[in-house]
Amino acid sequence: MSNEILKKSFLDRATNFIKKNNKTLITLLVVGFVFLFAFLILNHIDKKKNIEIAEQYSQALVLVKQKKINESKKILENIINKEHKFYSPLALYLIIEKNIEVDSLKVINFFDKILKNKSIDKENLNLMKIKKSIYLINLDKEELVIETLNPIINSESVWKVLAINLISEYFLSKNQTIKAKEYLLLLDKKKN
Repeated sequence: MSNEILKKSFLDRATNFIKKNNKTLITLLVVGFVFLFAFLILNHIDKKKNIEIAEQYSQALVLVKQKKINESKKILENIINKEHKFYSPLALYLIIEKNIEVDSLKVINFFDKILKNKSIDKENLNLMKIKKSIYLINLDKEELVIETLNPIINSESVWKVLAINLISEYFLSKNQTIKAKEYLLLLDKKKN
């Protein structure tokens, strides 16, 4: 009998609560559905955008294989400008690998554009800086190499050791042993 009284008491309190707060509850329910609907729409748009960029990248690959360099170049530049966290770097790597863009300043600007992309996590951006520095080493742009690698070298990045080795090898290749040793000393400090 006491269970029935407890159930009835609970139902009475719940009914009274709903009657007193029905406008608030309805508002909360509507707002919840609106947020859910907006989330689903944005998620659908994002998936559609990803598929579109993937198709553009595939089209560019086909054009490269067909030796239609100018057409592929336009598509790849467009992908870079869309600032997609996966396909923009991939487009840049294809441009470099296939030597699609011969203007080194333009390639450096592509790197810089991707490095400003906030949707790419920090360690992947550091990897992108490593790749940029390799490109710059091939152009023998010492100041830009140092400027690109020093933030990694002065951080606790997983790419720190690679950055130090890369810059020291660069200086050794230019017979600048003093500069190379300065960077190699950083490796010794890291080990201790």
